[in-house]
Amino acid sequence: FWLKLLVQTPPLLEPTACRPGAMAEAAAKALQEKSLLTSTDVAGYAADAPKEKRMVVFTANQDGSPIESWCPDCRRALPVVLESALAASVALTVVGVGERDDWKLDARGGDHPFRAKDGLALTGVPTLLLLGPDGREVARLGSELEDEEDPVAMRAKIDELVASALAAEA
Repeated sequence: FWLKLLVQTPPLLEPTACRPGAMAEAAAKALQEKSLLTSTDVAGYAADAPKEKRMVVFTANQDGSPIESWCPDCRRALPVVLESALAASVALTVVGVGERDDWKLDARGGDHPFRAKDGLALTGVPTLLLLGPDGREVARLGSELEDEEDPVAMRAKIDELVASALAAEA
């Protein structure tokens, strides 16, 4: 009986399109094709912060890759953020906050430029900012993204934030 059950049971693998990594890659590619995706690091963002309406997500890596991250919360959130930006046709900048030790304050003390109170005052990654047409922050999701484990609920939060920001702009 058990052998028959094992032979007849299909493998429990997800289809490629349902894996978060594959979803992130597909959404990132679609955003790139529409010229809606840019990536940068700490120095690049500090030197040339966007001055236009867009989403900015801060993630845990060195170069702002929309696919790679040392942070499990970022690996869970990035595919959802990418898909939301694609659905809304809103430009997205992915900013890498650096290596784990830099972000966790082990190597740099409390001097990370994105954590500074007089700067962006980020408390964690991922953090999503919505910038208005003048480049000023109009909305933010921080711990809401970090703490949300359900991608459907996360997507609802992001979409609600984007919709309210776009409605306020109209």
